[in-house]
Amino acid sequence: MSHCRLIYQSTSVRSPVDNEDLRDLIERSTENNKAAGITGLLLLSGNRFLQVLEGPSDAVNALFGRIIRDKRHRDVQLLTYEHIGEVYFDDWNMYLVDLFDLPKAPREYLARKYSTHEGTVRIPSRLHEVYALLLDARSICLTRPWEASTAEPA
Repeated sequence: MSHCRLIYQSTSVRSPVDNEDLRDLIERSTENNKAAGITGLLLLSGNRFLQVLEGPSDAVNALFGRIIRDKRHRDVQLLTYEHIGEVYFDDWNMYLVDLFDLPKAPREYLARKYSTHEGTVRIPSRLHEVYALLLDARSICLTRPWEASTAEPA
């Protein structure tokens, strides 16, 4: 079975994006994606979404068809679609990274690296920078440096 990686960006029709709607979306997506063998990461910056999906090509294609028809966002732009051997975002069936809700240090790091627009981290236009932002967000969420232990060394 062929696997693929799909990355797209879109704009929410609601600004600000409702937290309750996001929680419901993530819960349903996690369950549905797990059943379909899809993994991924959804990044929110202001009212802009950036999402990566990895999994069986048929399942990812069907999901993207539903995403395009979803009335909660507009201006859906496919950034890349590629067949893959190695997955990069297999840590979660779906995970939301709201850049506004990150602790100050990682949020400032991303703002310096990718610049800002109207107080939010700018989603880059060049594909290699899109990958870098997604991988940075993944790394930040996996390592959670802001939760480092404050215990005294023995």
